[in-house]
Amino acid sequence: MLLRGILSKIIGLLLLFNLALWSFIFFTEDTAYLEITNKRDRLYERAVMYRKLITPLFEDQSLSEFERKLAIEALLRDSELAGIGKVVVKRFSDLKSAESFEYFNGQKPIKLVPISVQELSAEPPAEFELERNRFDPFEYLFTFYKDFVDLQLITDPIVPIRARFSMQYHLIDRGQDAYELKYLAPIKIARKTVATLEVGDSYFLRESYMGKNKSRLTILAGLSVLTLVLGVFLALSIAFPIRSLSRRLNRKLKAETVSEQLNDFRIKRFEHRKDEIGFLYRNLVTLNGQLSKLFSDKERFAADVSHELKNPLAAIIAHVENARTETTNMDQSAKGFEAIHDQAVRMNKLISEISEAAIVDHDLVATKREKFHLSDLVRDLTGHFETEAEREGVTLVADLQSNVKLTGLPDRIAQVVINLVENAISFSKPSGEVHVKLKKSWRRGILISVSDTGPGVPEDLQDKIFERFFTARSGEAEKPNSSGLGLYICKQVIEAHGGSIHQTNGSPLAGATFTLRL
Repeated sequence: MLLRGILSKIIGLLLLFNLALWSFIFFTEDTAYLEITNKRDRLYERAVMYRKLITPLFEDQSLSEFERKLAIEALLRDSELAGIGKVVVKRFSDLKSAESFEYFNGQKPIKLVPISVQELSAEPPAEFELERNRFDPFEYLFTFYKDFVDLQLITDPIVPIRARFSMQYHLIDRGQDAYELKYLAPIKIARKTVATLEVGDSYFLRESYMGKNKSRLTILAGLSVLTLVLGVFLALSIAFPIRSLSRRLNRKLKAETVSEQLNDFRIKRFEHRKDEIGFLYRNLVTLNGQLSKLFSDKERFAADVSHELKNPLAAIIAHVENARTETTNMDQSAKGFEAIHDQAVRMNKLISEISEAAIVDHDLVATKREKFHLSDLVRDLTGHFETEAEREGVTLVADLQSNVKLTGLPDRIAQVVINLVENAISFSKPSGEVHVKLKKSWRRGILISVSDTGPGVPEDLQDKIFERFFTARSGEAEKPNSSGLGLYICKQVIEAHGGSIHQTNGSPLAGATFTLRL
């Protein structure tokens, strides 16, 4: 679990990033390569120049070997010539074991400085202190870099016997991080190699690399440490809150207290966070609240259904008992059976509408939304109700804006419009009006209003009309076996589409107006 967590992944990603960064710095560092290449070019030019200077002395056959040696010494000891200290001119010999005669050796001065001997004290000076081995990360970096440079630049040592044919070059490690560069050039007279000219130079890798890169490597090391510290802090600020949320969610819910347990999902330190963790927490709180409300509604729905079904069942049982005791009175028995039939029909209608409400709940959650022409849908429905309205003596007026589209469930929106128009007609008969209006604006969105000339909704009942199983029909508006689920379903459908529904009295007609906002 730890290796697959966010913390380990972020730290691993930071380590890989730093590894890639350091690898890029190492493998693109070409200071040593450029400097050594520059030294080699200058060394080659020096070898060619010195060979041209001394070749005429070997061509002069009148000079003895000793005179030639003196002439070469006089020529190359010029103070204005560079790099004489590492120039050696030798007689060429095919024999490997024979010592070659030296015409010139820049490392051997003409005049020797007197040697002085000074006896060292047995005890080290007081200020002398042995340096302890300390951990130096730059030393390890340099060791790695030196191996990389060696792999690129180190060559095999010069084989002097091969200098009879062409110039030879080598770059070899002399230890102590010092490299030796050397050119061995043949001096030919009449195509015969008579002497060799050796020109050398040194390159100190540690001095060059540390001098140019230590400050840069220090900054890079600081940035690496900073990114790792910030990365760990970031990982902890993400991983620990998510783990806290997971632990809070990972608990067993008890059936009898589901609503209370869902409402108890609170972590105070997350409530005011402005980042994604706070956003996730607030969404989870909202989701828990919705689930809690859902469970609470389901429990209340079960209680309401139980209550609504008990009434017709109680009436049926009472009539059956009366029928059993009054078997001789046929008229009374007929009235009892008729009452039983009415209550059974009421129960059947109630169960059907409860089933329909359950189907609506399922559709609102599971059915895929689609884009449809709301104007055409409402126009078709109002056209269908014109005949029924005329039969009831009600005038139906439709004011519909064209080309209004909506993304949602067209069947459920149609169910809402049908319910509202049917209710309006039933409350407006026998000689009233019903107005249906559809309008869309960029500020207020889509509005659908259904107004009637009925009595309106009493103020004390306006908060109850959208509750389950509530009905207050009377007079001409009374419907037999009404379940009181119509407006409840309308509210569920509209809220599932992100809208709202509310009711007002008196405008634009004298009765009730139901307004849908989508």
